Amino acid sequence: MTMKVKHASLLSVLLLAAMSWSCAPDALQDLTPEDSQVFITNYQKSANFRNYQTFSLADSVYLLQNQRTGVSTLPLDFRILGRVADNLTKRGYKRILRSEKPDLGVNVIRISETQSGVVANYNPWNSYWGYGGGGGFYYPPTYSYYESTETYWYIEIVDLKNAVSGQQPSIIWNAQIRGSGIFDESTLASVVENVFTQSTYLKKN
Repeated sequence: MTMKVKHASLLSVLLLAAMSWSCAPDALQDLTPEDSQVFITNYQKSANFRNYQTFSLADSVYLLQNQRTGVSTLPLDFRILGRVADNLTKRGYKRILRSEKPDLGVNVIRISETQSGVVANYNPWNSYWGYGGGGGFYYPPTYSYYESTETYWYIEIVDLKNAVSGQQPSIIWNAQIRGSGIFDESTLASVVENVFTQSTYLKKN
């Protein structure tokens, strides 16, 4: 798979923040939602996207949350499905029903990942007062517990045209949309457009 990541705006802001850290310690808090957004696309290098004619798109968004799965049919879900379909149609592909044997299958997934852990906070004075051989003071480390959750969009295209019976079809393209504001009505169209715009090879004509 070949991967492309678009986050130049974010890197520029982080670099600027690092350079001005001494006078603006909260610079990262000034990031706009657009500055925080990251678009990651991967594709199968051997795939010739001009060889496909049609696609089928699921009628709901799949949910994946810490190994639990489900489906969602909220208004926002129908909107992103429509945006994905529009972008593929603009690139020359025709949407048909799954029963009509499409060349490509398209899924949209909303993924929520929760991570947790423990961080040890060591006292820097230990190495000074302990002298390495005892006789000094020792301050044991304290521990901080953390938990963070990130929710993002994942879009995948699978090759149904060349699928082998009894085997999972190959994923020939996928995209991740991460960052702030990616679930807002006002930015949904642009974030979906971004992953297709940077995938110039994904077209029939």
